[in-house]
Amino acid sequence: FFFGICFIMDGSTKEVANPRSGSVVSVADNETVIDSEEGEIQLGNPNIQRQKEDILYHLGLSNLGSDLALMFGDTRFVCMGGSAVRAEKFANKLATRLSISIPTGMGLTSVGKTERFSLFKIGPIISVNHGMGMPSMSILLHEITKLLFHAKARGVSFMRIGTSGGLGIPAGTVVATTEGVNGKLESCYEQIVLGKEVKHETLLDTDLAKLAVSLSNVAGKEPVPCVLGKTIGTNDFYEGQGRFDGAVVSYSAQDRIDWLQKAYDSGVRNIEMESTCFAAWCHRMKIPGMIICAVLLNRLEGDQVTATPEQLQQYSANAQEIALRVIEHKLAIEQ
Repeated sequence: FFFGICFIMDGSTKEVANPRSGSVVSVADNETVIDSEEGEIQLGNPNIQRQKEDILYHLGLSNLGSDLALMFGDTRFVCMGGSAVRAEKFANKLATRLSISIPTGMGLTSVGKTERFSLFKIGPIISVNHGMGMPSMSILLHEITKLLFHAKARGVSFMRIGTSGGLGIPAGTVVATTEGVNGKLESCYEQIVLGKEVKHETLLDTDLAKLAVSLSNVAGKEPVPCVLGKTIGTNDFYEGQGRFDGAVVSYSAQDRIDWLQKAYDSGVRNIEMESTCFAAWCHRMKIPGMIICAVLLNRLEGDQVTATPEQLQQYSANAQEIALRVIEHKLAIEQ
């Protein structure tokens, strides 16, 4: 392969040119698109039909057991973060920020079951946690996308809002991701499907990312440090991210700094554990997607998160503030 372009040499895939980037990516040859009304979520699985029961097992919902169109048909944004507690807090923050009143004596409650994910609906926005890492996020992405398909929601955008380790930028800075890259610094998400390797391109909506940066410093609002950058998505927190503070280490200090510096030089500004899965899904499903993550430390200076609880709370709030400004801006345009 060439740097940044993924090729797969097996008979189950086809090569497709991306009209925006000009790069070529291999996709499943039998991937199809379900016909939907203009602007509605489209699936790539003909086995999923609205008139047949589809159990969204990990969400505790089904298309025939609930009126998903009534519950979620007006959804415009799906905001995702790792923690269930953070998802609930963000939902309450949305209610306050968008002046959505909650009846006296009542509070926001999660929809469906909560063993794996906690989903909250406030106005035209879903706030839900995706757990930690790409396997957990992949489950949520499948089921939340099917939920929106059954709900006949239109014009939906996905947001991942969270925290990360930074590269060459100070703690508290928010990174608006332009594309996800893996640990090899390739712009693709790798899966093993039926024993074969399949890769998907990981571009995100650059207009949304640029909008996030432009809204970070506007008149009348507190400026929030925010930059564009690529985001590495790894399969684990320690060795996959080149840390020296895990229980084992299999590389030298020079190997570590060489990899981090190479990543920085290629445009990477932060590292987390979901970006390639999320970006590939949004690109594959043609859903506008953005990742807004605050950095907790500069990994070029160390591995330990030494910020105080108050500082960590502020860093997380920075990412949420950028996401809120994007939501407010987009909703205002539609009115």
